[in-house]
Amino acid sequence: MADADPPLQRLGAGRAAEVFAWDDATAVKLSRWTDGLPSLQTEAAALSAARAAGIRVPAPRGFVTHDGRPGLLLERLAGDDLLSIVEKKPWRVWEFGRLTGRLHAELGKTPAPDGLRDLRDALRGAIAESSAVPERARPRVLALLDSLPVSDRLCHGDFHPGNIILTGDGPVVIDFPNAVRGDPVADFARSTILLEAGEVPPDTGLWGRVLVRVGRKLMLLAYRSGYRTAASVDADALARWRVVIIAHRLTERVPEERVRLLRMLSRGLRTAGA
Repeated sequence: MADADPPLQRLGAGRAAEVFAWDDATAVKLSRWTDGLPSLQTEAAALSAARAAGIRVPAPRGFVTHDGRPGLLLERLAGDDLLSIVEKKPWRVWEFGRLTGRLHAELGKTPAPDGLRDLRDALRGAIAESSAVPERARPRVLALLDSLPVSDRLCHGDFHPGNIILTGDGPVVIDFPNAVRGDPVADFARSTILLEAGEVPPDTGLWGRVLVRVGRKLMLLAYRSGYRTAASVDADALARWRVVIIAHRLTERVPEERVRLLRMLSRGLRTAGA
């Protein structure tokens, strides 16, 4: 029986992967699943494309296997994410919201690498197959999706302040396993929806809820402001993309968001004329 690999110091964790220290200059992102290599390969390709376009992201450094889990070696970063900093220094919410928007707009100008999944195909499959999307709304959403433009830009898929690390050398964008090829307006729409729809934990007190909601609203306004200083956004396309992205967010089944998302979907369908 082969010896197990030595334990690693965990630096962070998400639903699909955990990040550990590999050495002083390198971190390793280990998939939670033994068949998770394709997601890591997607992330490595997206990171390489972003770096080639001058976007500051962690350098990918190859693949490993640790305790039977596939892993992606990455440049190790020193710093905190913008969301964590804002929690400690709420007076910086406007500054960091605008920074998030500007960085996202710049990323959206990046050509996607070969091999990334098409955004419209990914959305269509998820929406068509999910019972989380209301039956009456589904064909209207899919019709809107078919009317939206095809594009070849790099879309992050989960761009928000928690995925930007502020290092001594400036901000660094992280976490690209959901990267796809598509219209950057769709990626912008998803980020606005993430900032709008997120609910606080149910045991949060009244004052805490007030602070979170005010802060979220300011972050959203600042993010939109920052994005629009660096990229133009077609209002009609944005309205249609919002409907599609709201429907797709429903397929991710976040219970705390469902009621809010359903209301947003109903309003969005009316606004988009679907």
